[in-house]
Amino acid sequence: MSFLVYRVIHMRHVAPLDSDASPDEFSEGRVLQHLRRLVVDIPGRQEGRPGLETAAQYIKGQLEGLAAHAGPEYRIDVEETIVSGSFSMMFLRHRVTLGYRNHKNIVMRISSNVSEEDEPSLLVNGHFDSPLGSPGAADCGSCVASMLELSRLMLESGWVPPRPVIFLFNGAEELFLLGSHGFMKTHKWSSTIGAFINIEASGSGGAGIIL
Repeated sequence: MSFLVYRVIHMRHVAPLDSDASPDEFSEGRVLQHLRRLVVDIPGRQEGRPGLETAAQYIKGQLEGLAAHAGPEYRIDVEETIVSGSFSMMFLRHRVTLGYRNHKNIVMRISSNVSEEDEPSLLVNGHFDSPLGSPGAADCGSCVASMLELSRLMLESGWVPPRPVIFLFNGAEELFLLGSHGFMKTHKWSSTIGAFINIEASGSGGAGIIL
């Protein structure tokens, strides 16, 4: 009985769809295409390596392509932002102050064509850098790939969100969340966020980590 309960709760997943699935459905096949591009075709997405910039430009290009084909009922904003800042934190019982400069985020805001700039919004967050010595398929290429497919689905299905949805693809997550910190401290939309979904290390087996 315990095994049956476990199977129903944790092992009964939806059937994945191929890349030729209907545009108004979420396709795991299309997610895998993005993931292969980020993980296989682009080597090294760590801070300071050329692969990180290549990944950022791939993400931006995908988002701009979606924005160019969006219907008139949408308002789409795609931005490439450079963040700098500093903060203090406790690390291994010691107070550490970190200063950082010139880290890149890619941001997309999807809203209706009548939405206001300061309207309360939902933030969906994932990072495109990867840990040192790892291709970062689950941490966090799969997050980025899923967010790209989700943003495509929103626009191509014709569903207009009742509140703006902000997709934040942040860099330097592996270095104490620098990209996220920079967004929250400096971006004009940070004060509008009313709800926040962070996708982290998804696709590594078992339940995904969603905060």
